[in-house]
Amino acid sequence: MIGMATTDMDISMGNIELEDEILRKAVDCDRDFSCLDGKGRHMCGVEYAVNDSVLFVKGDGAVYCNYRMYYGDGKVCNCPVRMEIYKKYHI
Repeated sequence: MIGMATTDMDISMGNIELEDEILRKAVDCDRDFSCLDGKGRHMCGVEYAVNDSVLFVKGDGAVYCNYRMYYGDGKVCNCPVRMEIYKKYHI
């Protein structure tokens, strides 16, 4: 199943909340989870997802990210936090 990114929830005020278990999985995050910060949220936009397990991203987030990898001409995000944000908030 391929899903396109949609925004159907107002997250502009920083109300992204995730379980601590998910945050602990992102041991390579060097951005101090800025994706959860409503003021300076830095995360790549999702182009599409495959089976809620692979995120193809635009690469418009941080200049360097430990979880972004190139796949052919595209970029894939392997961040467990970013995946959970996509699953829970559809962004």
